[in-house]
Order: sequence, then structure tokens, then C-alpha cells
Amino acid sequence: MIKKLLIFLIVLSITIPLADAVPLSDKTGLKFTFPVKTDGHSFVVEVTGNLDVTNLDFDKDKKSITLFVLSSLENNSLEISFRNQLIGGDYSIFIDGDKFMPDLKAGSNTTFLTMDFSGMGKHKIEIFGTTYLDTFNIRDIIDYRITDGYVDNIDENQSTSSLTFTLFDPGDNGVLSFTLSDDVITPFDDGSFIVMIDGVESDYTIEDNTMNISFNSDNEKIEIIGTYVVPEFYEIAPLVLATSFIGLIVLRKYKKLFA
Repeated sequence: MIKKLLIFLIVLSITIPLADAVPLSDKTGLKFTFPVKTDGHSFVVEVTGNLDVTNLDFDKDKKSITLFVLSSLENNSLEISFRNQLIGGDYSIFIDGDKFMPDLKAGSNTTFLTMDFSGMGKHKIEIFGTTYLDTFNIRDIIDYRITDGYVDNIDENQSTSSLTFTLFDPGDNGVLSFTLSDDVITPFDDGSFIVMIDGVESDYTIEDNTMNISFNSDNEKIEIIGTYVVPEFYEIAPLVLATSFIGLIVLRKYKKLFA
């Protein structure tokens, strides 16, 4: 009986993952999540692999993400994902100073890298891009602050006239503070908004034109609903370009009349 119990405890200790990582699959092993805050923006870099990712450095001047890993295996597999807005363009990847060609898939918002390489011990993985914060989106015109957590993403929805803040690593005493502006979102006729936290209507306060919303560690999304929300840049870009083009034509004709 004692022998069977010891065997069970050994198997259990092997199969329980580390507290700061989440198992994904037999191939990738553990998932590590690193928040990156830069120039008022918050991003998340996700790394999964059959090795230990000990640290991540981000350098906005070099437009680079550097991972420090420690492997106890000869054959290593690593998957990395990050938002294109953080760094984008043409990528160059290096392992321990040597250029590496990973399996790279760049979506409209996120880049995915898959890397299979050999060697036990410590390794340094560097990812260089050619752009930094190059994509305009709605979070660029929103003045917000957050305590005890991070804002992973901000989305607008024209059909519901709402802004949705996706939280990352929220704490039990978090507060999201959002400066109200009719240029971003307009209230209902009585000056109020509807605030939904994970689909449940919640309270908020407004002080000096700033909305304050409290959240806890179980919350994931905060939605602010009004009567109008500014569209993303890609939705209004054709209108902006058309207006600029018409203005240029009028200006040229005006110059000809008085030349």
C-alpha cells in the first residue's frame, strides 16, 4: 500500500505544472505570458515551449523582443505570439547571435513564430522588427489609466456604440479611469453610460469628467456603452483621404484663378 502511494505521489509531482505557466500540449509544454508597457501602450507577448523562459526584454529603440531561455532538452520547440503594433514590418530573428529562419505567420493583428532548434542550456532569442507602434488604432486617442492590472486591448463596436477594455492580470483592487470625450464616445440623453463587466451591468463614478470603474481579479472585460463611438482609423481612412484629395483639387483651382 505504501509503495503504491509513493508511486502515485511521484507521478503527481511530475504532471503538475509550475505555478507561473500553463500547459498547452505535449509538444509545446508550458505557456508563459509577459506584459510589455511602452509609451502609454500595453501589450502581451505569449511564449509556449518545452523549456523555461526566464525573462523577456523589450527595446523600443532597437524595435526588438529578446527572450532568455533555459533548456534541459536537446531538441527544443518554441512558439511566440505578439501584436503587430508592438513591432512589425520585416523581421530578423537570431538565436545566440546566429540568424534563424522560423516558421512565421503574420496576421492582420498578430504575428506567430514557431521555432525548432537544438541545444541544452541557456539561449538568447532576439526578434527585430522594422516598425514600432506603426499602426493607428482607437487606443491612441483614448486617455485612460489603470491600477492593479493592465489593459491588453481596446475595441470599439459601432453597432452597439461601445468601447471594450480587455484586462490582463487584474488585481482585487483595480480601477480603470477613462477621460470622457465626445470625440470618443457620447453618453445617453441624460448624460449617463452603461458599464458592463463580463456581461453584468456594474456601477461607476464620474469625477471631473473622468469615469472610474472598479474591478477585481476575476474580471476580464469592461464595456462602456453610449450613443456613439468613434470608428477605428481603417474605417474612416477612406473618408479622410477623399476629403484631403478634394481639398487639394480646390486649392489648385483657386491658385489658377488668381495666378
